[in-house]
Amino acid sequence: MTVNPRIENLPAWVSAGVRQVAAMAELPEIFPKAYQQVAGAIAAAGGELRGPAYAHYFGMPSDTVDVEIGFGMVKAMDVPGLVVTQNPETRAAMGTHVGPYSELSNAYGELMEWMTAQHLQTTEDMFEFYDSEPDVAPEETVTRMVFPLAE
Repeated sequence: MTVNPRIENLPAWVSAGVRQVAAMAELPEIFPKAYQQVAGAIAAAGGELRGPAYAHYFGMPSDTVDVEIGFGMVKAMDVPGLVVTQNPETRAAMGTHVGPYSELSNAYGELMEWMTAQHLQTTEDMFEFYDSEPDVAPEETVTRMVFPLAE
């Protein structure tokens, strides 16, 4: 199955999340707790979620990752305990993976091969957007992989 590699503009958006450095193997445990913490903090501050859940990776993941885990928000506001960022519109290389997270590395391989063939220069950051609800069957899970392009 193809990841449908493409270049698109990611619209400007407001993100709110928790940032941490963690072992890659710990992410399946960390993500649900982080999303619950972020959603609760946004609600307690009177904010409103917008868009899918995300993970913002700072640098290329290895055995450990520097990652911010959270949600988009309708508008920027102070949310105690969270990093709130006004993200500008960004031109990015994107791919979409439909299937279980365990097969995501294959999708990344396909997308990165395409980006290399296109001679694209990316920033050091990358995002995953989780475009399906948490209770969707693993084989129907939609993950958008987003690599902002260097200017």
